[in-house]
Amino acid sequence: MVGWLSQSLHQNTVAWLIVSSLVGGIIGSAVRFGFEDILRPRLGAARAIQTTTRKYTTPLIRSAESLERRINNFLRNIDLGWYGTDDYYRTSTLYVFANYLAWNHIIEESFGFLPYESSRSGRVFNRRINGFFRAMSSFSYFSWSADRSAVEESQVPRLVLTAMGELTENPDASAPLRYSEFVAVYRDNEEFRGTFSYLDKFLRGAESGDPFRRDRLIAAGANLRALIRLLDKHGRFVPLRGVSNLGLAIHPEVARELSDEFRYLARKRRRGVKTVIGRLPETFRKGRNR
Repeated sequence: MVGWLSQSLHQNTVAWLIVSSLVGGIIGSAVRFGFEDILRPRLGAARAIQTTTRKYTTPLIRSAESLERRINNFLRNIDLGWYGTDDYYRTSTLYVFANYLAWNHIIEESFGFLPYESSRSGRVFNRRINGFFRAMSSFSYFSWSADRSAVEESQVPRLVLTAMGELTENPDASAPLRYSEFVAVYRDNEEFRGTFSYLDKFLRGAESGDPFRRDRLIAAGANLRALIRLLDKHGRFVPLRGVSNLGLAIHPEVARELSDEFRYLARKRRRGVKTVIGRLPETFRKGRNR
């Protein structure tokens, strides 16, 4: 009896040792797989995304703010016809657009295949970046319109906007061309000018009174303001202010949609009076409020 018990214990101990070794091996392999094949790549991607974001945040804010200010200037002085009559105003306006588009293309190339949309903040950033292109190139803000051909005619194709950014990069694709370099290339290179002819036609049409092009500019400016607020929540680089020009919208549907979309952008005045960005005027009128 004693011999049988000793033998049974010995056999069970050996069995448990074998099972323990197998289980330990499986757990160890799983842990190693989780760290080496899943966790480490994700950590590496997160660090790469963070590095890229830090590198390009400031120039993106500056270029977006410059473009938004130029859009505001263009819309508020549209009756003066500066774009169609003043060479400097025209080339500098094209350059401000090109500068912003170039930074977008540089960032797009820098992110490459990094999974920045895997996080909530990455998805929000992607949505804000694409807001400008949605305003300029899509039917998004004009889905209510029955005049589909006029809406389509008013857009600047998305890939053309990308091409403008790519062409405006300096030779090593580290930054946009300086204004003097841009003017020289624009003057001397017919292919370069041809690519920008789409934007030139768009801006001339907006100045001439095309209602869809004007409202596209208002929507583009609103999306730029939202991007700036996302990147500069506390106004360290750019003063905090609201979405502009909703009172200049020719189509009330566009103004309402922009107001609803950007209602979350709120700020407080110095005296503590809270205002909601994108609040609509009491009435909508065609053309410019006077």
